Amino acid sequence: MTGPILRYITYWPVNLVFVLLSYLLSPALAALSLLTGPRLPGILQWFSTLDADLDGGIGQGVKGYHADLTSWRLWWQRTCWICRNPAHGWQSRLLGMPASGTIIIEQQISEAPKNQWYVMETAKGTRFFCFKRDLPLFGGFYLKIWLGWVNKAYDGQNHHYAFQIAPKRTKT
Repeated sequence: MTGPILRYITYWPVNLVFVLLSYLLSPALAALSLLTGPRLPGILQWFSTLDADLDGGIGQGVKGYHADLTSWRLWWQRTCWICRNPAHGWQSRLLGMPASGTIIIEQQISEAPKNQWYVMETAKGTRFFCFKRDLPLFGGFYLKIWLGWVNKAYDGQNHHYAFQIAPKRTKT
């Protein structure tokens, strides 16, 4: 398991650069989208998510996202979407692991508290891992922790690199 952990640590600074760039460029990328449409051209879409365009919050029913916005409000909504999904394209295409032929070697799942551990192997024999944990906090909040490569290939091609530690509100 040393190889996948070292690979993960090595990729972390690159991931951090792309996430920070996503945040910094999000206002300009959202402005460009007002001219080009909700899907950014070429690899610029990699600064957001690959499985949805910049209006993805509408189709996914994310609270606060609306279909009838124009001008500044649409720009702000798309800026927020990029910041909600920073660098997912880079995390998938550059830092991700190929989904085709990947198998799960080990899987441990518990629900109370939510805890998931996966060890997967690509068709070429490269191993990688995914650790997910929802750590209960207080006042209806929990700490969402995702490390490794996501066990589901959201774009259908790659398991994207994940480094997420964030407080979330418990769904009621």
